[in-house]
Amino acid sequence: MQTEPIYKNPFGQFLRLIPLGGIGNVTKNMYIYELRSDPKTISDILIVDCGIGFPDEAMYGIDLVIPDITYLQDKKDKIRGIVLTHGHEDHIGALPYILPDLKVPVYANKLTSALAKVKLADFGLQFQVNEIAEDRNLTLGPFTVSFIHVTHSIPDASNLFIRTPVGNFYHGSDFKFDWTPIDGRQTEVGKIAASANSGIVCLLSDCVRVESEGYTLSERVIEDALEKEIRNCPGKFIFTTQSSNISRIQQAVDVAIRHNRKIAFLGRSIEKNIDVSRKLNYLHYSDNFVVREKDIRKHPPKDLALIVTGSQAQPNSALSRIAEGIHKSVSIKEGDIVVFSADPIPGYESAVHGLIDSLTAAGARVAYSEITDALHVSGHGSKSDLALMIGLTRPKFILPIGGTIRQMRHYAELAYDMGYKHQQVLQPQEGEILEFTKEGQVSVKDRLNLKNIMIDGLGVGDIGHVVLRDRQTMASEGIVVVVVPIDQSSGRVSADPDIISRGFVYMKESEGLIEKAKNVIVNSLKLKKGRITDWHFVRRQIEGNLEEFFFRETHRRPLILTVVINV
Repeated sequence: MQTEPIYKNPFGQFLRLIPLGGIGNVTKNMYIYELRSDPKTISDILIVDCGIGFPDEAMYGIDLVIPDITYLQDKKDKIRGIVLTHGHEDHIGALPYILPDLKVPVYANKLTSALAKVKLADFGLQFQVNEIAEDRNLTLGPFTVSFIHVTHSIPDASNLFIRTPVGNFYHGSDFKFDWTPIDGRQTEVGKIAASANSGIVCLLSDCVRVESEGYTLSERVIEDALEKEIRNCPGKFIFTTQSSNISRIQQAVDVAIRHNRKIAFLGRSIEKNIDVSRKLNYLHYSDNFVVREKDIRKHPPKDLALIVTGSQAQPNSALSRIAEGIHKSVSIKEGDIVVFSADPIPGYESAVHGLIDSLTAAGARVAYSEITDALHVSGHGSKSDLALMIGLTRPKFILPIGGTIRQMRHYAELAYDMGYKHQQVLQPQEGEILEFTKEGQVSVKDRLNLKNIMIDGLGVGDIGHVVLRDRQTMASEGIVVVVVPIDQSSGRVSADPDIISRGFVYMKESEGLIEKAKNVIVNSLKLKKGRITDWHFVRRQIEGNLEEFFFRETHRRPLILTVVINV
């Protein structure tokens, strides 16, 4: 397939495409379009999306993961801006952590820009987030970006048509072809086809549901399933989905109102998103149907519909607190129905199933997609949707994004079946940099050593592999603390050492083991006779000898900490 160059190129001969996330994983989406006037000279950078990732089960205590922007640190003056495709967390959630460092303008359409501003305001940040009308082209240096409306599981989702001096790129992040969308706005197929007429060097395409045959179902099928559930609900109707899924929240609201139920919204994130969506006219209902949280108990359960956060079993979410019986306004009673309208994020399955078990044990009947398919419909296109996008865009090269390695491979098979050659379907490994030339060639030019930047509370990137390893050890093997008292004036051990065990052995039933361990400590201290000045050496001796002793006696390796106390 040949593509004639459209633009003369006064800026450069090379474009480097650098995924900082979204290759080999579903989340943490962030893509760098970098123009070079020669192989070593960068002229301009455009960033698309800035999303978070979610920790896996081995990341103990980690709240979320963000892209590694080390590569950009010495190139900030070249960045023309960040363009956002839609308002989901895996596309905008890293802004509060990354914008304070990069300090560049952000561009998005109406709802996405509003959600980004709310996200930044939650962190007390005020950065330039510019609202761009979908019919307006955005020019950032040598880049011209056109927004193309697509259907997804959030209103105002866009694909991007990016014109560059090297050629045109179609950034097809998160889409499906829903011909009966809740908001009545279908995918702008005409715009997609028109962009193809200008010639597309590379299609970057969502691939997360390529393993599913056919087309992804319309969001409208969910409403019928909600109707069935609420019709058979003698108690409270409790609905949970992702707080940014405004279309699905609208369906739950509409069903509740048809059944004359009062609606309460529970959870900070859902309240904020609903407030923004109503102000922008993306969500519609009368305040006459809404009750405040403090007034919930004034209404009979059969008259209530609660829309709550917690579809991913997040700790301290409204639904988790309800399940634990500690929510101040809501408790589960016989006759209540809880509807999950979101599939678990990969890695969260156990937590979600545990939450479902807790709600069931409390007396609720729980409905979720594994037992009722129609309760959740993906916002991502299945194989036929993806094939249609390839057919509409007719690109020279294709790069599957936003999926796992296996999904990227399945997508490549789809493209081969449609007539594309192996060299036309790009499947880079994480960190690999693709370079496109004006002559229409592409190759891997370099590779970045990307790290997971982990967020733990207020800490950004201060949790490394050593800390995670220690947390894993404590979770699986427990911890043993050795307390050694020394005389401050003489520097000598002043009393017998003590041992504290947590998560390793039950001390009352392991007195013999603990006494032997104390002997190991005493013998370790004898290795350094007289006044002890090198406590680093002594700690290493104690911890090494104890680790060997405990493994020999128990075949366990607890985390061992030695604490020296001056007395």
